[in-house]
Amino acid sequence: MEQKIAALIIEDSQNDAEINVYHLRKAGYDVQFVRVETSEEMSEALRTQPWDLILSDYSMPQFDVLSALEINRTFALDIPFIVISGAIGEEKAVELIKSGAKDYLLKDNMTRFASVVKRELSEAHNRKQLADTTISLSKSEERYRTMINASPDGIVITDLDGFIIEVSAVGLRLFGTDKMEELVGMHFSTFVPEDEKGNLIEIFDKTMKDGLAQNVEIKFIRKDLSLLATETSATVLHDSNGKHISFMIIIRDISQRKNLEMLLIHADRMVGLGEMASGIAHEINQPLNTISMAMDNFLSEISTDESLDKSYIKKKSDKIFDNIHRIRNIIDHIRVFSRAHHSQISTGFDINASIMNAVSLVSEQFKYHGIDLRLAFDDKLPAINGNTFQFEQVIMNLLSNAKDALMEREEKQDISFDKIVKIKTFEEDQLVVVEVSDNGIGIAEENLKQIMMPFYTTKDPGKGTGLGLSVSYQIIKEMHGSIEFSSILSVGTKFRIIFKRKNGKTA
Repeated sequence: MEQKIAALIIEDSQNDAEINVYHLRKAGYDVQFVRVETSEEMSEALRTQPWDLILSDYSMPQFDVLSALEINRTFALDIPFIVISGAIGEEKAVELIKSGAKDYLLKDNMTRFASVVKRELSEAHNRKQLADTTISLSKSEERYRTMINASPDGIVITDLDGFIIEVSAVGLRLFGTDKMEELVGMHFSTFVPEDEKGNLIEIFDKTMKDGLAQNVEIKFIRKDLSLLATETSATVLHDSNGKHISFMIIIRDISQRKNLEMLLIHADRMVGLGEMASGIAHEINQPLNTISMAMDNFLSEISTDESLDKSYIKKKSDKIFDNIHRIRNIIDHIRVFSRAHHSQISTGFDINASIMNAVSLVSEQFKYHGIDLRLAFDDKLPAINGNTFQFEQVIMNLLSNAKDALMEREEKQDISFDKIVKIKTFEEDQLVVVEVSDNGIGIAEENLKQIMMPFYTTKDPGKGTGLGLSVSYQIIKEMHGSIEFSSILSVGTKFRIIFKRKNGKTA
């Protein structure tokens, strides 16, 4: 198929113009042309329509090629300009090229005509494509930057090795700076605390494997060395051939949300202590009664026998001080437990000891209600990393729910049965598991999916805030664990708290 072109021919001879058109058609072009021979005609032609090619004679009575080249340059149009002359010297040829002509041909030797025209049209086409691509890329980049900077979340672009290439304006603010150069070129892990680097590696690994990692909670170090709580997602960016070229990391500041969660956790802790008040009072009264009886016995012995044996005195004193120490421990643990612990750094703790601390605060309640609390601990479990007091809060919440479920079954079904709560710790397939189960009223299947939602409760009005399980879920999530549960109505409920082992340690 012939290529259509529009040719502007600057020529005072109609015959010579027709010869040029003849050569164009012979070269395979479908030509639409206009002949001009003055500067005014040329300017008008350039204003009124687009042109693919300009062919110009060297010299005409009312016009000349250098003037035509100057007009062409004034219009700033990238149109191939070829000079066709009867005769031309080397110096004039150089001048023409410097003035903007792409090539020149002699009228009596047109053997190069087809190849020159083809070359110049091709190069002009390539230049136009490049210009269009550059404009398109510029617009695309502008849209890209506008989108990035319009995002309410911080966005960081890194190469595949994790070195920062670009940061959005929001991202700079999140890291506490307004200077791009303070972040660009740095490795992304530089801004992650040591104990969070494992989570960062998981984000990059999952993103490289699946193309996407979503909503991973991770802390970052800001310029002032404070920690920023975030929910971070990442995706892989590709080039036009689908090859991985970089990571886009989306950082959402969740500091306010975390503060609210900490307030909810603390509020739930206070509610739990309030519900356990009678049991704690009994826990303290028991050693107080022991101290009182020991003192009564001691004073009675002194009044009847002034020469008491030293071993007797020591035995009674030891018993008194043992119970005083027990009271002090209970009070100290309640005082520490009731504090807000959101600023405490996560450390390794003995999961069995933490469970026993929680049990010590509820055991008297269980005895009072006739509940058999059965413990089965694996003594070889690794340390758990997290906040021991918040973990105790989870155990206390599960035990409180178990007690309520047992009492509800006894009340609603009006039956007597052995009320049993079991706590079991063990290791299974590189997992550390804590099971808390009861044989209480159970949970209906239609309610199971909702029990972790805030403010949802299956208890009667006034008997629960609906925060306990949702708070427990959040605490365990913070410790990189999970909670599973199962329940059968009128048979019982089982909760499993699960932590993954990592390199011989537990997350």
